Amino acid sequence: MMRGASLFAGAVVGGLLALTVGVASAQEIELPQGPNRDLVYGKCRTCHDLQYLIESKGVPRKEWSDLLDNMKQYGLEIAKDDRAKILDYLATYMGPNPPPKTAAPTTTAKVDGANLFKQQCSGCHQPTGKGVPGNFPPLAGNSDLFLSRSFPAMVALFGMEGTISTEGQTITSAMPSFAHLSDAQIAAAVNHVRGAWGNDKLRPASMKPIDAEAVANIRKQKLTPKQVHAHRAELKAAKK
Repeated sequence: MMRGASLFAGAVVGGLLALTVGVASAQEIELPQGPNRDLVYGKCRTCHDLQYLIESKGVPRKEWSDLLDNMKQYGLEIAKDDRAKILDYLATYMGPNPPPKTAAPTTTAKVDGANLFKQQCSGCHQPTGKGVPGNFPPLAGNSDLFLSRSFPAMVALFGMEGTISTEGQTITSAMPSFAHLSDAQIAAAVNHVRGAWGNDKLRPASMKPIDAEAVANIRKQKLTPKQVHAHRAELKAAKK
């Protein structure tokens, strides 16, 4: 068995367990800066944490390609252009050759929240926003999105770990941090979700869309996933 394939087999088991028990450690792992790194974060953590990628670093392009194909049997859904982008990143920045030096992105272009959700969030919460019963909570019709102006951005920035009951489901799992996204990207994703699938009807009249400046201030809090879970409980209690 190829080195990469062997690592993959173990990573799937370990990664699925991590999603069930908790993936707080995943947010501490940072991949090399490079084009389409955010897409790798969004797609690869659907099944396993980033430690798998770190352990597989150094395998050639062909093995990364084979691994992407193997992931389909575990439910990976990915467009051809996204697959090509991910493969280019993995082969260039996680392959056997030294990667090129890449400056951090400085783009100020307007962020497409719908496309960002598709790339970063739909693997778990599904394109319909309905989630996966028992594993990933639905976002469609989820009143948690409006517990406070800042709460969804807080979850995206720091993750959340613990048991929650929402939309008739009780789920014990963990969401990893998406702090690798910029403040503008987090704001765009939150605003998209709050307006999709009829969620706009749940929005309190006084609650304004969140912006990059507000996200930047939330980021300074540096909370743990468990602290975010505790804050959710506080907000839920205050609503009663």
